[in-house]
Amino acid sequence: MPGRAPDISVSIVNTNSRELLLACLASLERNRNDGVEVVVLDNASEDGSADAVRAGFPDVRLIAQPFRAGFGANHNTVIRATTGRYVYVLNEDTTSADWGFDRMTTHMDTHGGVGALGPRLVYPDGRLQASAWRFPAPAVSALSLLSLGKVGITQSGGDTTRAVDWVMGAALLVRRAALDQVGLFDEGFFLYSEETDLCLRLRRAGWDAHYFPAVTVVHHESQFSAGIPERRINEMWRSRHRYWQKHHSPVGARVAAAATGAQYAARAALAVRRDEGFRARMRLHARDARRVDGPGLRELAEEWNGRVGVSPR
Repeated sequence: MPGRAPDISVSIVNTNSRELLLACLASLERNRNDGVEVVVLDNASEDGSADAVRAGFPDVRLIAQPFRAGFGANHNTVIRATTGRYVYVLNEDTTSADWGFDRMTTHMDTHGGVGALGPRLVYPDGRLQASAWRFPAPAVSALSLLSLGKVGITQSGGDTTRAVDWVMGAALLVRRAALDQVGLFDEGFFLYSEETDLCLRLRRAGWDAHYFPAVTVVHHESQFSAGIPERRINEMWRSRHRYWQKHHSPVGARVAAAATGAQYAARAALAVRRDEGFRARMRLHARDARRVDGPGLRELAEEWNGRVGVSPR
């Protein structure tokens, strides 16, 4: 007799972050129960990640993908291959002393209108990481210019579970029934803004998103793209522009981009005591708010796929 579907299908995507991935899986192994399945999609890593998972975690389901694709496309592959009532989209650079799977499923089961749930995120030193925000609508972006984004935007923090606009995709529990209604991640986003887009589509379909500080996840922040900040920033802005153009009028999209870009320009001008690298990144953000000219992380994946002679199916 086949067993029942798991309560939670954990979806982890990894690209050349073997040690972080193994730490994440070890952390999950200490907490998981029979209602939790863990699936790792290895995004054509070259550091032995797939072999390390096979050797160290035989109970983890591994999808060894021979090509590189984006965040949403990769997680969609896992979502389509699993059956859990909830999908836990999880970064490979996360750990937790207590994943609180039962607490999260209980909250979702008793709040049938919640489509997405985000735990508290902290840095390795214990500092709170902002992980829930208001939607970046044109009016919100314009208002945030007054405080350079420091007031009225972040919705995470504190110890109270509450409704928020959107939560970070580093640790995002999503109800499968809600995904069945609104669709999976929009694969037009290669990286960044795909969780914002999903939460907005959930909201428009009548689903809520909740910030759930009863569970704390440590976000170690993978350094896979840290050495290529220009490509990362370009990809971030490409996704922001796509989000605004998808969900707002042409005028609204321009207002949101201009207001957000102005915040970065102001930070560059005010950062007289910061290093030149920081000021250069702020100036690049301000430039990309107008138009993204350079390559991003999508092109990096395409270059890798072309070099090894593979292509996404």
